[in-house]
Amino acid sequence: MNMKYWGHCLLFMLGLASVCSCTDSEKIVHYRGIAVDDANGSEGLYNPERGFRLETAVDLVTQKECPTLQLDTLSLKYASDSVSLSQSYFYLTYLTDKKLSDTEFQTMQVYFDRLRQLGKKTVLRFAYEKDFVRQEPVGPTLKEALAHLDQLKPFLHKNRDLILVVQAGVIGAWGEWHSSIHGLEHSDTAKIAILEKLLEVVPAEKNVQVRLPEFKNLLKGKPELYKRVSFHDDFIVIKPDRWDGDMHEGTPNFEQIVKESPYLVVDGELPWGFWSAGCDPDSPSAGWIIDGMGAARRFFLQHYTSLSVIHNYKEQHPNRMFDDANAPEYSMIVWKKSMINADSLRKYHMPVSDHYFQKKDGTLVSRSIFDYIRDHLGYRIELQRLGMPQTIRNGEALTLNLEFINRGFAGFSSERPAYFVLIDEKEGIMELPALFSSSDCQPYQPGDVTYTPLVHSISFAGKVPVSPGNYRLGLWLPDVSERLKYNPRYAVRCANGDVDWWVSKDGKYGVNVLTTIQIKP
Repeated sequence: MNMKYWGHCLLFMLGLASVCSCTDSEKIVHYRGIAVDDANGSEGLYNPERGFRLETAVDLVTQKECPTLQLDTLSLKYASDSVSLSQSYFYLTYLTDKKLSDTEFQTMQVYFDRLRQLGKKTVLRFAYEKDFVRQEPVGPTLKEALAHLDQLKPFLHKNRDLILVVQAGVIGAWGEWHSSIHGLEHSDTAKIAILEKLLEVVPAEKNVQVRLPEFKNLLKGKPELYKRVSFHDDFIVIKPDRWDGDMHEGTPNFEQIVKESPYLVVDGELPWGFWSAGCDPDSPSAGWIIDGMGAARRFFLQHYTSLSVIHNYKEQHPNRMFDDANAPEYSMIVWKKSMINADSLRKYHMPVSDHYFQKKDGTLVSRSIFDYIRDHLGYRIELQRLGMPQTIRNGEALTLNLEFINRGFAGFSSERPAYFVLIDEKEGIMELPALFSSSDCQPYQPGDVTYTPLVHSISFAGKVPVSPGNYRLGLWLPDVSERLKYNPRYAVRCANGDVDWWVSKDGKYGVNVLTTIQIKP
């Protein structure tokens, strides 16, 4: 008889015995979601690699003296909106016929260093032309663009831990793949060359986003490249429009993104409010407000990770100045006044976080669609229960199993480790590396038409050599990068009202405190 087979059977039976015998010795701790009157219940959780994003632009020639000015200004303006990302345009407008010099790389590095100080990451785009053809006097040839991308490779790898995703950019007005002075968008050869070069120079674990699925489809014959290409929609209007690129519901483009988005990083933005609200003569009919529930449903179906908070919210008209009293109500302001409840979401099978529409005492409340979108872009980790021994003794094996549901629109956008931590009464910390697969944390099984929430787990089994005493047990979900690992701004906060957030005195840990435990002699 195969001894290896019997060994596996024995392990399996021992495992069953362990599960069956734990009923009298296992302690279960249950958790609830954040209520509206909990800390962070109404303001939103600041979490890395997800949510609202800024939009900043740095011309590497004309703004080299102050590359972080806009980043700093907008970070303050939108501080109350829990913004952990910035879309970052680097314009190479006046460098088309030149190699990038040390000065340009220093300018970009100053910007990236400031990102890290602010606890943010970037949705990165390189572009040349700042306006429509003939209004912008210069643009790159294909040869010039490819040469610059080759030069950028070491810089991108050096700063990979601060990059969420890279947008294709490069071609045309604002890097949106239209209106280029050399007509690069009209050549499939040029578009394929740009995409392939980007996928070569961008770190392999990062996505490259394109404006329309048709651009991604140029690489269908190259599956290893194709699977890394994701999407950004720079004109989210929900209803059909001549400028929407056939991205509205019911089109092949829409369905392609639904199908391919679960394991990709998806980003987007609304049009400018001054344009869509009718203050501009070239805009649609006056008062065009983008439907908030329709937008939320799209972000859910297409697994959006991030969305611009700059567009259609607090912006000023480029030719008019408003004070708060007479500023027009753009779409996101209307979203703040548009109230929904759990039934509004269940109608569309959208995620409903535990206690999200309640106060701590159980009183039902409505929430705004703005809050809902802010809180559910990307991941939203809501702990459910923790299984652990009733009695923990020094030197004995400790088993922990923590279950959670991802209530967000998307999974994690990059690899993320998990640790249980023991915090003693003097704030000494022991890290316990946990068994966890961040890449599997989907809100529901892709393709499941019922959108049933999945239950995921984080577990640990092993001896814990610590002295007897009282400890806090926590969950630590840090950044995978060693440079960012011990920065609490890059650690994940769980969406639970009965789980405290703890940052160590030296600022090295951001921990979700799960419970207190006593380790006996």
